[in-house]
Amino acid sequence: MGSEQPALSMHFEASVVARVPRAKAYAAYTDFGAMPKWSREKGEVRVSRGEENKVYLERTSGGRPAIREMKLFPPERVESEGETRFTRTKSVVRFDEVPDGTRVTASLEVQIKGHWSWIMKTRGKAEAESSAMEELSSFARYVEALP
Repeated sequence: MGSEQPALSMHFEASVVARVPRAKAYAAYTDFGAMPKWSREKGEVRVSRGEENKVYLERTSGGRPAIREMKLFPPERVESEGETRFTRTKSVVRFDEVPDGTRVTASLEVQIKGHWSWIMKTRGKAEAESSAMEELSSFARYVEALP
């Protein structure tokens, strides 16, 4: 009899200031087809519109498709949910006006399933937070370089 590893849940936030107006930051973030230009997750992104404020993103990672449901609340925030074989993720990305531009803050709830939970326990929350910070910093550089 095999024993299933319990899921590991993590919550963390990362924040960066992009030196652009909030509307520009929000527009660049929700240009999902351009995501591979700044996101660590490379590859093609397929976008399909849902009802009202919903968008569905499909990416293929390691040969497996991953679909995220994105709820858009312009220009304040984007909420998303997605699941892969190993993770279930909920996130909220907020866009707040600050004197130097726009503070972009990502709040993430990540549930890691199965044996991956043990691996993440050993690497810890700090590595996940660092990865999220790198992603936001890459986005800030991207949006600041747009005309």
